[in-house]
Amino acid sequence: MSELETLFATSFSTASLDTSTHSRLAKTLLNSLKNSDSSSSSSSSSSKSEWRVALWRCVLAFTATKRVAKDAAAKTLRFLDALVKAADAVSVSVASKKDVVLVDKNALVLFLLKKLSKGAHAKQAHVRFRVCQCLFLLLNHVQEIDDDLHDTLRTILMQRARDKDVHVRVQASMALSRFQGPPEDIDTQVVDVLIDLMTGDASSEVRKTILWNIDLTATSLIPLLQRATDVDVGVRRMVYQKFAASVPDMHNLPPEVPIALLTVGLKDRDAGVRKKCRALLCDVWYKGYQGTLLEFLADLNVRSVAAQEALVALVEAGLVKTDFVTDDMWGDALSIEFVFFASVYARCLDDQKEEDKLLDFLPSLSTLSNLLSKFGALIVNPPTNDESQIKALEFVLSRLLQLTECHDFSDEVGRRGVSLCLSKLLVCEDLPTENLQYIIKILRKMEQAESDVLLIVADAVSGIVEASEDAELEDGVDPLMHKLLIQMQCLEIIRALFEQILKPPGKDSSFLVLLHRFVIPSVRSNNALLRQTGIHCLGLACYVDRTLSLENANLFLHAFQVEELDGKKLVLRILFDLIMIHGVTVVDVNAVVMFILACLQHEDPGLLTLAAEGATKLLMMKFIENEQILEALLVLYFHPHTAGQHRLRQCLSCFFPMYALSSAENQAILATTVVAAFTNLTLEYEESGQGLSPGDIAAQMGEWTDYRRLVTFENGEEHATGCVHGVVAVSLLEAMLREPDIQKEGTKMLNILYIDATVSEDVRKRILKLADDVQPMLVVDPVSLKGLKRFTAKIQDGKKKSDDGEESEESD
Repeated sequence: MSELETLFATSFSTASLDTSTHSRLAKTLLNSLKNSDSSSSSSSSSSKSEWRVALWRCVLAFTATKRVAKDAAAKTLRFLDALVKAADAVSVSVASKKDVVLVDKNALVLFLLKKLSKGAHAKQAHVRFRVCQCLFLLLNHVQEIDDDLHDTLRTILMQRARDKDVHVRVQASMALSRFQGPPEDIDTQVVDVLIDLMTGDASSEVRKTILWNIDLTATSLIPLLQRATDVDVGVRRMVYQKFAASVPDMHNLPPEVPIALLTVGLKDRDAGVRKKCRALLCDVWYKGYQGTLLEFLADLNVRSVAAQEALVALVEAGLVKTDFVTDDMWGDALSIEFVFFASVYARCLDDQKEEDKLLDFLPSLSTLSNLLSKFGALIVNPPTNDESQIKALEFVLSRLLQLTECHDFSDEVGRRGVSLCLSKLLVCEDLPTENLQYIIKILRKMEQAESDVLLIVADAVSGIVEASEDAELEDGVDPLMHKLLIQMQCLEIIRALFEQILKPPGKDSSFLVLLHRFVIPSVRSNNALLRQTGIHCLGLACYVDRTLSLENANLFLHAFQVEELDGKKLVLRILFDLIMIHGVTVVDVNAVVMFILACLQHEDPGLLTLAAEGATKLLMMKFIENEQILEALLVLYFHPHTAGQHRLRQCLSCFFPMYALSSAENQAILATTVVAAFTNLTLEYEESGQGLSPGDIAAQMGEWTDYRRLVTFENGEEHATGCVHGVVAVSLLEAMLREPDIQKEGTKMLNILYIDATVSEDVRKRILKLADDVQPMLVVDPVSLKGLKRFTAKIQDGKKKSDDGEESEESD
C-alpha cells in the first residue's frame, strides 16, 4: 500500500470517529496530493489517477463492509461530502493560477458515479443500500454529466426504487428525485415512478421521503394532496410541512386545494397533524393576506367546512381583530363573508364565556330582527330565479339565526320583535330544515318552558293549514298535491321541534294537537313520503315519552311489514333506539327476537347491516339473550355471500371478541351456538367451495370460546373461569353423528379445543361415550380416525393426570 493510500485509509478511519476533524482532514489530503505532484517526476495524469484510486478504495471498503455503526456511517458520508466540497475549492484556486488542474471536482464525481453504478445490483442488501447512499450524496455535487451515464444511473435508481429492502428503496428514491428535471422539461417517467411509490409503497418511510423530495408540479399536486389522508401520522404531518415550504402564497394553488388540506388537517385525529396544519394556516397562508380577513374567507369559500375551521383556528390563535367592523356592515352592505365571520366569531366568544366581548360585538336585537325580516321576505319572494343567489340568501339567513341564538334576550323590545319575526319565518314555504332547527332553538332559549314552544309551533302549523284551506288555488294546481305539500311542511316543522324536546310532554294540549291532528294521520297515509315522515316524528316523540312508546311499539312492528325498503330501515332504527332508551319491555321479547331473525335473513345489504348493528348492541347491553340470533350472526360473519359487505363484517369483527371475552356468561352462551353455525358453514363450503375453509372458521371459533383468554375479577382478584370447550366438544360430536358430511372437518376442530382438568367428570364421560359412537363411522377415513383417537387419548390422559393429582393431594 502506497503512502497516499495509507493516508486516505487513516483519514477515513479518523473521520468515522470525529466530525470536528472533517474539514482539516480534507485539506490535509488535498495538500498531500499537491505535494506528491510537485515532488514526483511522473505526469499529472498519473497523480490524478493514483489519487482517485486511493479514494475509490476507501469508498469501496465503506460500501462493502456489512456492519458499520449508524453514527460512524453518517460521519463517513459527511467526510466524503466535505472532501468533494474541498476538491471544488482546490480546483478553483489552481485554475485561477492558470496551472494544470490537479483536482477536477466534476471529473472526480463522475469517476465515483461510474464505479458505484456497478455495485447497484449486488446481492447483498447492505451493499445496495450504501451504493444508493453514496449516489445520492454525489448527485448533489454533479455539474455536468454525459447522456450515457445519466441514462445508466436513472435506470439503476428506478430499479432500486422498487427493491425488496425498504432501506434501499428510501435511499434510491432520494437519489432518483434528482432526475426529475427542470420545470420546463420534466422527466415524466421518473415522476410517474415517484408518484407510484409515494401513493402505493407499503413503507411509510419511503412515502415520506418521496413526499419531501418530489417537486410540486401540476402532475404531483393531486397525489401530494391525497397524502393528507395517509394512514401514517408522520406522512400526514409532512404534507403540511411540504406545502408550507413550497407554497408560501395560497394564491399559487387551485382554490380547491387549500380547502381540502384545511378540511382534513384541522380535524385530524392526531394533535401533531393539527398543529402543523394550524402553522401552515396562521404562519404562512394567512400572513400573505396582510390581515384582510374577509378576502381570505372569500377565497376559502365560506360555505365550506374548511372556512369555518380555519376561522376558529385564527380566532384561537389571536389573529382576528374586529376593528374593521362598522355599523354600515350590519345594514344594506351586509355581505355573505361578513355574516359568516360574525356568526363564527360570536360562537367562539360564546364557547369561551367571553360575555362582555360578545355583547360588544353583537348588534342589537332590533337590528337582527330587521335583518331577519328582510332576508325572510327575500326567500319567500326571491328577486331572481338564479339558484346560486337563492342559496346565498338561505345561507345568510341561517347565519343570522345563529347570531340571534348567541344573544341573551335581555332587551324586551328587541325580544318581542325577534319573536314576531321568528313566528313569521316558521310558516314560510320551502324554508330549509337547518333554519327550522335554528328557529326552534331560539324559541326554546327565549321561552320559559317547553310548553310555550309547543304552543307556538301548534299555532303556527294550525295557521298554515287554515290559510291553505281558505286560499284559492291557481289554475292548473292539483288540490291533492297542494294538500300533500302543506302536510309535509307542517311535519317538517314538527320534526324540527320533536328533535329538541328534552322532557316528556305528557298530556300537554299543544302536543296532543300536534300528535293527533298531524302525526298520527300521516302515519296512516297512503303516500310513502308522508307516511315515513310521520313515522319519524312519532319515533322522536316516543324517545322522550315511555308511555307513548308502549302505546305505539306494535304500530312500528306493523309498519315494518308494510313499508318499502327505505321505510323499513327507518322503522328498524326507531325500534332499536326505543329498546335501547326504554328497555325491551316496551315490546314483547319474543316479538323482538322473531323480528330480528327475520331482518337477519333479508337480502338487502343495508337493511342486513342495520339489523346486525342493532342486534349486537342489544346483545352487548343484555337486553336480549338468544342463541338463535348469535348463530345467525356467526353465519353472517363467515358466510361467503357477505364477503363484500365491509360495514357488516367490520361490525361483527368488533362484536364477537368483545362479547365472548367480556364475561364468562357470554362465552358460555356463545359456546352453545358455535357448533350449529360451524355445521351450516361447513356444509355450505363443501357444496360451493367458496369462503373461508372450515379449518379457519374452527380456529376462530375456538379462540373466542377459549376460557384461557377470559379472566373475571372477584373481590379485586383475578380468577380463571371454567372450561367451556367441553360443551363445544359434546355438541360437535353429536353433530358428527347427525351429519356424516362434517365428520372430517369436525375431527380437526376437536383437536383445536383445549380441554383440561376443569371439565366436569360427567362431561368427560359424555365426550368419550360419543367418541366411541363416532369411531365406527370413520373406518373409511383413516386420517379422521387417527385424529379422533388422538383427541380421545388427550381426554384420557387429562383424566389420569387429574386422578394422580387428587391422589397426591390425599397422601399429602
